[in-house]
Amino acid sequence: MGEPHNILKSERALEKTVNLKKLIGKRVLSKGGKIVGKIFEIRINPNNLGLEGILVKGNVIGKIMYIGKSYFSSLSHEAVILNIEVSVLIKDKQVIDSKGKKIGRVKEVLRKGTRNDLKGLFVKSLFSKKFFIPASAIGHVGKSVVLRSNYNARKKYFWQKDK
Repeated sequence: MGEPHNILKSERALEKTVNLKKLIGKRVLSKGGKIVGKIFEIRINPNNLGLEGILVKGNVIGKIMYIGKSYFSSLSHEAVILNIEVSVLIKDKQVIDSKGKKIGRVKEVLRKGTRNDLKGLFVKSLFSKKFFIPASAIGHVGKSVVLRSNYNARKKYFWQKDK
């Protein structure tokens, strides 16, 4: 095929760009290095021809996520690295209080619209009803969700009546 002829005005040289077709199937990593999933589609803006986002098939939840470019930290020939921990992946994580006591598991993640920002979590344990924990009560999210020390999670058990 030979070396292509460059016909450019102010664009980057060919060797300084990434072949989007070759990104299909590559990994998407969270800010902390967790594998979020694999790219199966790349979306562009038809008006300015700029990259808008990627469709990712999730490793953990198996669901499809559309992640906008504002959440990209870097993009290379090997992977897309995000500048966030993906909030929807918190579902099913263990929730513990600041003293290490197990509170329950995340059953539902409530976000602010389509953003990655949390409003809160719905949590349930074996004998409790589902209850809400606001985002302000969350201290840290890692392998589990750790609550702030000033938050007192009040479980409602299924045998208790709603007030």
